[in-house]
Amino acid sequence: MNIVTMEELATELNVDLTTEEMSTITSLIESAKALIKSAIKLNVTDEQLLKINGELYNRLIKTLATSLYYDRELTSGYSKGTMIMLTNLRSEALGVSDEV
Repeated sequence: MNIVTMEELATELNVDLTTEEMSTITSLIESAKALIKSAIKLNVTDEQLLKINGELYNRLIKTLATSLYYDRELTSGYSKGTMIMLTNLRSEALGVSDEV
């Protein structure tokens, strides 16, 4: 499984792929990945998270990047859905880490 692309997220958001939008969406995906990894509190790579649960990791990236697209400051914090996915991915990552 591959990590979500800028094109996939732009299609999901129904956004025209102008140069500015491509740059913004790429940046938001990178920000989402950084926030997710920070919340997991392990030194993990994209490849490791994709292996642990690629579908969940990609959905979480898309969800968080979408939240950032519409509210760069996340003024209301993470949505409940984001928190559920983040908690599940974190527990799966920690469980894999404990097994090693």
